[in-house]
Amino acid sequence: MQKRKRFLIGGLVIIGALSYIMYGGMQEAMVYFKMPSELKAEESSSRDKFLRMGGMVVKGSLQADVKNLTYRFELSDGTASFPVFFKGIPPDLFSEGKGAVVEGRIGKDGVFQATMIMAKHAEEYSPHADGKEGYPKSFVPAQESAKK
Repeated sequence: MQKRKRFLIGGLVIIGALSYIMYGGMQEAMVYFKMPSELKAEESSSRDKFLRMGGMVVKGSLQADVKNLTYRFELSDGTASFPVFFKGIPPDLFSEGKGAVVEGRIGKDGVFQATMIMAKHAEEYSPHADGKEGYPKSFVPAQESAKK
């Protein structure tokens, strides 16, 4: 009976420790998504949190220093805009007037310090209108080779 009781207590301690580690890991891994207007309203309470912010890159706001790989721009949701600083290589689809999601923290200067940029793109495919030779007419390779 004594051995069984120790085994049960040891099992409960291990399960409790694993639960605590998993809970702490999930809290650390959670990333909140905010729009620029939401972030402006909650800026002071969001300073220490790792966040994602999404919106459109404001036309005329993109300042790229390609030599130092730094980019400054503003993201807007139509209501408010938020300044962003990014150091690194942005995705190919990233440009002014396009949608983007940035991940990072708000700096002490009130600028969003992005560690990653994810460019949004259209979800639909449209083939070339001019019908040039060499471009596939379908996505199924077996159909393409059977037509030739």
